Amino acid sequence: MTTRQRIQRWLEPLGHLARPREDWHHSPQRIRFLNAGIRQPTTPLLYFAAKAGLALLLPAGLAGLLAFHTGALLLQGAFLIAASTAGYYAPNAWLGLRIRKRQRAIARALPELLDLLVLCVEAGLSLEQAVARVGREFAGACPALAQELHALSFELAAGSSRTRALRHLAQRVGLESVEGLVSLLIQAERFGTRVSDALGVQAAHLRRQRHRAVESAAATLGLKLLFPLVFCIFPGLLVVLVGPAFIGIYRALSA
Repeated sequence: MTTRQRIQRWLEPLGHLARPREDWHHSPQRIRFLNAGIRQPTTPLLYFAAKAGLALLLPAGLAGLLAFHTGALLLQGAFLIAASTAGYYAPNAWLGLRIRKRQRAIARALPELLDLLVLCVEAGLSLEQAVARVGREFAGACPALAQELHALSFELAAGSSRTRALRHLAQRVGLESVEGLVSLLIQAERFGTRVSDALGVQAAHLRRQRHRAVESAAATLGLKLLFPLVFCIFPGLLVVLVGPAFIGIYRALSA
């Protein structure tokens, strides 16, 4: 038995304490792991073991520190409950950050991906061939998107229908823009329209959305700069500009 297998065997009872009792293959938590790009079968065990372990270890360590301080028992109990709650939900926060980071990377690279797919399809490649080719090209630019394209390509090569494979792609990514793209491709296949036209329309739509998001962020930039200007920069300027005058007045009055 390897060291990794021994660690998994030790953590298995701890992981079962926090693991949900519902069917794992149809649970929302599994979808969150897919959205984060986590495919390893042992990761859920480590995740739930971390939730249970932190929920037990953090209040235990805090209780050891509070043992040397005398204070209200009610306040100490509140601290222990807060530490246990923070330890239990800390892995959730880590998983959420990973999901958001991955989705932002995919959303940024999606318009360029669609442009390359349009070029490949108009050059005579099928959608399956174009997905495989663009997936190889995006391995360095956006590894998360390349991973999803490889999974889509393998699923199509395994004999799955295009509609089912595309719906699985939208489920794994969890982005509204990808869900819209999948719906557009399914409708294009159903009604017999050109795939390149559907991809081009979606690429233009996503690019307009990105431009509007940039304009909205630029419009709120002045409001975001107001706090550091008022509380950090203006007091320093006030001290530099008015300070010497106050010092001169004080010296003149005290003389």
